[in-house]
Amino acid sequence: MIGKVLAGKAVVAKAVGGATIGTAIALGSMTSAFASDGQHITSTKALAHTEAATYTQAQAKTIALKNCGGTVQSVSFENNAYTFLIHGQDNQDHHVKVNAHSGKVIKVEKLSFSRSEAQAVALKNCGGTVKSVGFNDGVYTFLIHGKDSRDHHVKVNAQSGKVIQIQSAAFTKAQVQTIALKNCSGTIQSSSYAKGVYTFLIHGIDNKDHHVKINAETGKVIKVEAVKFTQEQAKQAKQAALQQHKGTVQSVSFSEQAYTFVIKGTDNIKHTVKISPQTGKVC
Repeated sequence: MIGKVLAGKAVVAKAVGGATIGTAIALGSMTSAFASDGQHITSTKALAHTEAATYTQAQAKTIALKNCGGTVQSVSFENNAYTFLIHGQDNQDHHVKVNAHSGKVIKVEKLSFSRSEAQAVALKNCGGTVKSVGFNDGVYTFLIHGKDSRDHHVKVNAQSGKVIQIQSAAFTKAQVQTIALKNCSGTIQSSSYAKGVYTFLIHGIDNKDHHVKINAETGKVIKVEAVKFTQEQAKQAKQAALQQHKGTVQSVSFSEQAYTFVIKGTDNIKHTVKISPQTGKVC
């Protein structure tokens, strides 16, 4: 069911706003700045500005479950509202949105297609091997390495089960990654894909982080720029994330707006905390 897929969905309890999440990557490929040590960080360093909510996540959860009985699979926070993914007693998945200030239920929505069902649809339209999957605004995005040896992004609506878009790239992610490293030697921290462009975060041999943008159709480098965010700051970002939700960091992703830490909390729910690469603060 979809709950299994969205267990790692963005969860930013009491954090302001949100950002587009890049492709999540396993911590095994990260540098030590992000490596999961399994320890709870209890530093008392001042946190970034956060948004005060009248209702806590626990209180909002109680309200959500009163409106839709079942088991909470994940929770996110954006635009002053908690969104709970609940696997209901009817054996289907539901999104329940609760206003953080009023405690009122804004929306209860039943989701029609699970990840496995949506994936089957994607593969019928584009045969190959699924390399990764993302979920945002009711849409699954599958990265499929096709039988034609090209990479394809296939978007499937979670409600209708229909393919919204298939975007193919002349260059595979692996090929583009090689190009990125030729232009900026170092270690790839994370990568994201949007509108035909791959963005790699590379920790360079100059001990600085860099963004390398490459057009997936032409293989040409669009931009190489240093990120004003050191590895030491990255460690601090991880600590700030764990102060928001105690637990174990399971993965990190990156976009121009934020580092996104997926944390398996001590409450046994996966949370995501976004940290600005410019300020090192929660965003």
